[in-house]
Amino acid sequence: MSICDCGIRSKVFGKKMTLEVDDRHPLIKLANELPWQEMYALVCEDLRMSTLCKTWHYGRKLKVRIHLGAYLLQKLYDLTDRETEGALRDNAAYQLFCGYGIVDDWHPPDHTRIERFRSRLSPKTQQELANLMSRNAVRLGLASPEDIDIDSTVQEANMTYPTDAKMLKKLGAMALKVIKGLSQGASGLKEGAVKVTLNMRDIAAKARRCFFLAKPSTTAKRTQVLSELLEAVSEPVRSVVDSCKTLPSSLIETLSWPVKRALSQLMTHGPSYLQSVKRFIHTGSAEMGKRLSFHLDEVSCFSKKKEHKKYEFGRAFQLIRLSGNFLFVGTCTNVRLDDKKSLLPLIDEYEDYFGQQPLSSLTTDKGYYSKTNIKTLMKRHVNKVGIQVPANAKNSPLTLSDQEAETLSNRRAGIEPLIGHTKQGGQLGRSRMKNDRTIEASGYAAVLGFNLRQTIRALIKPKPRTMLL
Repeated sequence: MSICDCGIRSKVFGKKMTLEVDDRHPLIKLANELPWQEMYALVCEDLRMSTLCKTWHYGRKLKVRIHLGAYLLQKLYDLTDRETEGALRDNAAYQLFCGYGIVDDWHPPDHTRIERFRSRLSPKTQQELANLMSRNAVRLGLASPEDIDIDSTVQEANMTYPTDAKMLKKLGAMALKVIKGLSQGASGLKEGAVKVTLNMRDIAAKARRCFFLAKPSTTAKRTQVLSELLEAVSEPVRSVVDSCKTLPSSLIETLSWPVKRALSQLMTHGPSYLQSVKRFIHTGSAEMGKRLSFHLDEVSCFSKKKEHKKYEFGRAFQLIRLSGNFLFVGTCTNVRLDDKKSLLPLIDEYEDYFGQQPLSSLTTDKGYYSKTNIKTLMKRHVNKVGIQVPANAKNSPLTLSDQEAETLSNRRAGIEPLIGHTKQGGQLGRSRMKNDRTIEASGYAAVLGFNLRQTIRALIKPKPRTMLL
């Protein structure tokens, strides 16, 4: 074998190059099959309502085709804002997808503009964009809305595991941040107005004792260690809260944004959380509605009985798989979305979106089982209701044969890997967002990205060859 060392000792210089992107490129095919006008109609109202005067105004025009394309690419490949900006500057196929050559004065948007455009879209709009991709697949003949499978999943919030030790330590850190912020950044503050001593080293040491307590420790020992940590945090936190109640709002406005946020969380949730920890120490059980995060409100605890993850903290999403492996996502009306109570509203939402034609078949797992659900679906002329029956259920109204029930049960299992792919390629597994609104929107956007990837796979899938006899 011979080798060539050509170019090893040479430097690289910038030069003009001509790239050719074939019409058979997946992104070119996808761009030509997307309903751009419908997507434009969906986002326009949000763009108008997010302006200062709630109406269109003169100034530099927002090129929606560029930003909408960048948003779709970001969800398609699960890119960050900076990664999206870099890809649009370097990738010719990405540029064509975002309207290069068809948009006047085309230019790649800055990452701050990409983030701003996404933030202006409401969670409801992002849900409609995700479901529009499934309806578009039906129009293209890639999916069928008559046979559906239903399941729920949990999207974990961007938060730490909410043990009392972690939360108390975080509460002490917020109090310290407020104390430092008021002493350094508040102009016009009377000397001694907020004079609180907080020993963060002592709090951290007692929190470590809770973290590294031996597993076989007795309940009394655990209670004692947690009580010591609560005592170290309670007094300074209450003193900071009481001192800040008398501060004028004009003085608080002069603080930096992180200090104002810490002060708001401390004033709103600090005293109540200390009370809930105190009740837990005395009673040994957590009260209903106990706060799980200081910066998030829409968070609940789920136990899916997984071996590797006993508890999950976030919100539930209800998903429907269409025949053809596309997903429809229901509206998150609340954080928990109980399976039994969510089934019929989810079917109503699905039928309103795809029309009132009767469903050919419907399958769910045991969590959706109730006689009311089954009888209601039968009255709606669903041909085959494949809701799995729990072992302890008596007098089930289902009329399926054993073979039909087994076939539908096996088909329902097909939604599980789709949920896994959606979580792997987006933020349905664990969101990177930091407030309730954007966390919910990121869950819808993950379904949008999955449906886009499924559309690409269906468009580039080679047609089966016909056998010649």
